[in-house]
Amino acid sequence: MATAFTPICAEKRISLRVFAVVFSLRTILAEQQLKDTLTVPLQEYISLYERPTQDGHSRLPLRVSEYYGSVLMGTPPQEFGVVFDTGSGNIVLPTLKCADEACEDHHRFSSGASRSSVQLALEDGTPLRPGQDRDTTTITYGTGKLTGEYIQDMLCLRQGSGPAAVMNSACLKVDFLGVTQESRFPFTELPFDGIFGLGLAGLSAGPSFNFVNRLVAANEAIRSPTFAFFLRRLDADEDSEITFGGYRPERLEGDVTWLPVPKDEADEKGYWLVTMRDIYVGDKPLHVCDDFRSKPRCQVAMDTGTALMMGPRHGVAELLRHIGGCQSIPSIRFDLDTIDGGIFSVILGPDDYAEVKGSDCAFAFQPVDLPPNLGPMWVFGQTALRKYYTIYDAKKWHVGIGLAKHTVKKRQSTLVQEGEPPPKKAEPEVCEDDNKNMVWNHLPGCKSFASMGYCHRFSPLARKYCRLSCALCTVGSASEAQLVGEKDLQESSSASVQVAGSGMSLSGARRGVVKVRTLSREES
Repeated sequence: MATAFTPICAEKRISLRVFAVVFSLRTILAEQQLKDTLTVPLQEYISLYERPTQDGHSRLPLRVSEYYGSVLMGTPPQEFGVVFDTGSGNIVLPTLKCADEACEDHHRFSSGASRSSVQLALEDGTPLRPGQDRDTTTITYGTGKLTGEYIQDMLCLRQGSGPAAVMNSACLKVDFLGVTQESRFPFTELPFDGIFGLGLAGLSAGPSFNFVNRLVAANEAIRSPTFAFFLRRLDADEDSEITFGGYRPERLEGDVTWLPVPKDEADEKGYWLVTMRDIYVGDKPLHVCDDFRSKPRCQVAMDTGTALMMGPRHGVAELLRHIGGCQSIPSIRFDLDTIDGGIFSVILGPDDYAEVKGSDCAFAFQPVDLPPNLGPMWVFGQTALRKYYTIYDAKKWHVGIGLAKHTVKKRQSTLVQEGEPPPKKAEPEVCEDDNKNMVWNHLPGCKSFASMGYCHRFSPLARKYCRLSCALCTVGSASEAQLVGEKDLQESSSASVQVAGSGMSLSGARRGVVKVRTLSREES
């Protein structure tokens, strides 16, 4: 075996040089590939909504999830938890101007604390001049509304959490809505601060407020204007995520199939639209897309912010009629057009769309009356998007889809029906202060935070970072502490809408509980 000092013939020396060049090139390409994609871990907020059962005599709860992660806004950065939603068109964050309870219970953006913040007068991005009036926008959601001003600032997406994550981040300038008024319900009880719209221009306050447009233009921040969703299967011991700049093949069970998006129409309506040929119950076609055209099609919106599957009233009624009762629930097939003229079939089995209890059941299909400008659209919500990995490409105007690769390992259900005792923990959680992240977010240390009386005023921050200093623990022994139960925290709230755990009680809904699983630094 040659040592470092053994002479090497010219041929071997050249070969080694070639190998070194190839190795270096591969290393550079690998490093570049890592920088081209950025994956943000998502946490999950679950509520239970009651739906009438098939026999109409009772109701069953269906689980509704919202997937949120962390973003940074401003210079220096201010951190916010946001819902990533392909069915919304704006980035929406509460600001210090908002004195409503819903805003004060969350992190609020401070324009004065950001060197890069620009106040905008109009939705076209015109900067606000001293003394000039400014426009505002009011957005009405299904269960609440908010009003916001126009602001421009630097947004950073980061992979993982904590100070080390800044090394894996991508930043670009965005226009967003800074909330000045927000309804108490439902925003007060939500664990996240705002909304990160990933819909198209038709849903945005203006072209510059659409993040997808910004993503297309800002190729120096994220090389490809593409993002992909992996949503956790409800019983699987795994975590959800969104990847920017591409997608992760390891999240797929097989290959990706690409579906065409009608760009102009999709942009006008604001939704990521694909086309569907028909729906089959078992092997029976329903002909729900039939009309006067020679090649009839239905439009389908891919909406990560919607829990259920939705469609026109007559189409959903026809679907439910063919599904029948609860004794023998069939599989359902949705045939979608592919870019090569073929068909991709989204197949939902009984376990995907039906909640069964004894001899009764409820299905995750909801009729919806959309505005005339949207037409008779179907909406694929989380019922389908948990089973299938989806990729949204704003450069080629395609949606990629493939069977998601879920772990077989089961996670113990954390949902608890009202009246049932919560599951016992095998061992107590450690109760401690997280001063590192407080400083990272330009906040005082936890002891100073508590001494200034902020524990009650900024309770979300207290629960997230300063549980020890804010006395949110009960001492179990001299060496360890246990967290105060979420039930104890919610009983001290004066809110009319009460929270059990992190679940939310809504009108017509049954209270549910979920413990959000937080990623450790090692997992991030």
